[in-house]
Amino acid sequence: MGVQERQIISADVLSKDSLANGGHISDRRDLHEVIIGIPGTQPHAADELARSDSEVVEDKAKAIAMGAVTASTLYGLAHALSGGDTALAEDVVDMLHSAYTSAIAARGIICLQGHDVFVIALPSHLRGGDGPVVRMFCHSIGYFLADACLIVFEVGFRKRFPKLWLGRLAHHFIHSVSNLPSIFKTTGAEESLALCSGLCMAYFAEFSSIFLRLRNIARRTDRIGLRRALNWFLLASFGLSRLVNFPFLIRC
Repeated sequence: MGVQERQIISADVLSKDSLANGGHISDRRDLHEVIIGIPGTQPHAADELARSDSEVVEDKAKAIAMGAVTASTLYGLAHALSGGDTALAEDVVDMLHSAYTSAIAARGIICLQGHDVFVIALPSHLRGGDGPVVRMFCHSIGYFLADACLIVFEVGFRKRFPKLWLGRLAHHFIHSVSNLPSIFKTTGAEESLALCSGLCMAYFAEFSSIFLRLRNIARRTDRIGLRRALNWFLLASFGLSRLVNFPFLIRC
């Protein structure tokens, strides 16, 4: 294939992707074709970007496993350090999960940009399959999977019923139904972008859970001022991350 033919392919790929994604290249195979079409580009540089679908899925599965292992390890440490206090360990791990996910979600919201099809959407460097937002989705699913396994173990084998165990299982199921399409869907650039951007904004709701868990921990103390302050922070964060955020999400 000559230089002119390669340049035509590059321009065609860029044009199609621009129409579908507001001028950003989000599909790694398209990027691979673009780079190959640039005269003088080393083939191995393009090959590093054009990973197969199976490799991408494998990386995401590893990220989910990493989230599950990290959550389990943190729970074990918190449980041991608290002298076997299950409720405290759950509060600590859930607070860490909420802090991590809401921080990534806030970064995504701050970086939202105008889009030709949608009102706003995530930029290409955040919405990619190996970007921080999708990686956060994977880690979060891993955390929910670890918690679901803990509940099944406690109920099925130890005949103990963790606090709000039915509600937690329902919550994890709903989140899985929401997360998995955003994580693994690779076809339909506009639909994938909408799923990823919408779920990222929805994840900011975890921000209020930080203060919910801190309030639960503070209840173990007699510091009335601290508990009162956390109640106000919980109220304000709930209003911002849920009552304001979700209408904003629906509008976008």
